[in-house]
Amino acid sequence: MTFDADTLTTELDLRTLGERFYLKTLDQISPKGMVEPSLLPNWTRTHVAMHVVHNAEGFMRLLQWARTGVETPMYPSRAERDQEIEDSVAHTGGEDAIAIAHEVVDELDEAIAAMGESDWKARIVSGRGDDIIAAEIPWLRTREVFVHALDLGIGATALDFPASIVDRLYEDIAPIWEKKGVSAHYRLELSDRDEERIIRAGDSTDEPIVVAGESAEVLSYLMGRGWPRSTADDRRKGVRGGTAKDLPTPPAWL
Repeated sequence: MTFDADTLTTELDLRTLGERFYLKTLDQISPKGMVEPSLLPNWTRTHVAMHVVHNAEGFMRLLQWARTGVETPMYPSRAERDQEIEDSVAHTGGEDAIAIAHEVVDELDEAIAAMGESDWKARIVSGRGDDIIAAEIPWLRTREVFVHALDLGIGATALDFPASIVDRLYEDIAPIWEKKGVSAHYRLELSDRDEERIIRAGDSTDEPIVVAGESAEVLSYLMGRGWPRSTADDRRKGVRGGTAKDLPTPPAWL
């Protein structure tokens, strides 16, 4: 990616929107409800919340790297990141987890405000090991908070996402699969866009899996977050000749 000031402004605004969406979703959970299972395997809602907190802290380390030129990795290692989440869950009650989630967003706001144009152009390494420029961080954080808002499991779906977020997330589906080395081929019949879209990753020669529905519903399925329950039994949506429940599980995404 090359630096573009207009794109950065747009993605900073999307990040603010995403933080608000995530916190609004989180705030609907009672402190006692934080110990309930999330939609992610073996994780409670507190696991999700603390992961999102540590993700913000990691991005702040990358912003510091960009500002100072001193290499400060997002995480020491994947294993240490995972252990940090478990340790936080073991020592953080539900009420504190919600409060910390708000505090870290304020801290990230301050770190972003301290960035100058030359800082945003600095080359760093993402938590997934990709060479990026700092200006890519706002979108990476935006993606994180929107997707994990769904994982809290209180009923929020991709149908609640702004159209601009749905469109932007579609751009990331195939590239993330490519990085994971998976092969996939889908033909999407998007009823609210009156268009077909091809999503392809790897060297798959199989016939495409046809998926029909509104763009946000199909996106949710491709991201591995399931089909919104409100439309899961609608025979006009999902796989042709069946319903969304008849679709095969897509490759793992975020």
